Amino acid sequence: MAVIQTPEEIKTILARLEGQRIVNLQVLGVNSLKSFSPPLDALTDDAIEGYAVSDRLLTLTTTRHRVAFDLQRTGKIVWLPRAEPYSVAAGSVRPTVRLLLGDGQGLDLTEPAKTKRITVTVSART
Repeated sequence: MAVIQTPEEIKTILARLEGQRIVNLQVLGVNSLKSFSPPLDALTDDAIEGYAVSDRLLTLTTTRHRVAFDLQRTGKIVWLPRAEPYSVAAGSVRPTVRLLLGDGQGLDLTEPAKTKRITVTVSART
């Protein structure tokens, strides 16, 4: 059985994001993206201003957007000290979501099953 991250563990990882600039948000799960406007590339160059965690739901607030992630039951966040855009390679495990940051770091949202349930919703700040 997968080890479930606590909200406190998630907050510890997300705290590293504050002030970072978004280079790219890759949503690699086929059915994971639940919004189409604004498009993902609208997040490029946004600065991450804050975050909120409520149980398995987390929200990033950027200069112009809000990005909501639902980790569902088994999703987890993995910090990447060196992150590059995901590309298919033999033996590599595809994350459901990859966030690339301006300083070369990033994070993956992963889940153990082949069925991807993590969801992503991007909205403009009002």
